[in-house]
Amino acid sequence: MNIPSDLNTYIPSMVGVGGSYSIINGIGRIYSPAGVSTKYEKSVLVGPGVKVEIKIFARAISGVGGAVAIDYLPLDRGGGSVEITSREWREYVVSFTTPLRSPDNLRVTFAIGNFAAMGEGDFEFTNPTISIYDTDLGAPRILARGLILVASGVPSLNSNYQADGIKSLSYDAAAAALTVTMRGNDGAGMRLHPLMIAQLTDDNTTLTGRRLHALCGRYNRDDGTARVTFVDGGTGQLQDISGLGNVYLTFRAEI
Repeated sequence: MNIPSDLNTYIPSMVGVGGSYSIINGIGRIYSPAGVSTKYEKSVLVGPGVKVEIKIFARAISGVGGAVAIDYLPLDRGGGSVEITSREWREYVVSFTTPLRSPDNLRVTFAIGNFAAMGEGDFEFTNPTISIYDTDLGAPRILARGLILVASGVPSLNSNYQADGIKSLSYDAAAAALTVTMRGNDGAGMRLHPLMIAQLTDDNTTLTGRRLHALCGRYNRDDGTARVTFVDGGTGQLQDISGLGNVYLTFRAEI
């Protein structure tokens, strides 16, 4: 998905004094003295497990030129940057894949400018192209995983084990079914049905001798939910686990 990226939709920003920015006939230009940050910024709302990319044609005019960057602000991390140093027009590309554990309301900021630590520079550039892909090469293949505890019918994630991509859990005693809502949906945007595995553990001794099975395979592409049902292996009937105390199971979904 391409995001409208007319330079007039970017917000100018300066930390310090003496810098300048302009847009004339679709060409942007930024000058920044040493120790001053002068830039254009655009913030875009994205989700976890997506690839964001910015492409721009630019050239340096004097000094150190400038840079194009992706800022990963919610977790105080830089997503990557590239310096614009060539005196000839050329294309510069920066891309970044957000982790699956990112917040649902994640915003990344695309910045074009000369930043304070770079030194004096002057450069010009054309309208950038911003693209967002639900996943692409380099994105994690694990959609969701975790150790789930169902305590007297109330499900939760065990915080002592690695957990990724699980947004919420609910248990329906009448249907003997656990619903796992994942942060990604639609096979991470690839129109694929994820491979899902649910496996009971032996942490609960009350399950010893029981032929209880966790079955998983139903997946709702629209809302990203998986359904795990519990079945008595001896009778083949659904088995409500809310009366069995603490029941642990591992869950994993991948593409």
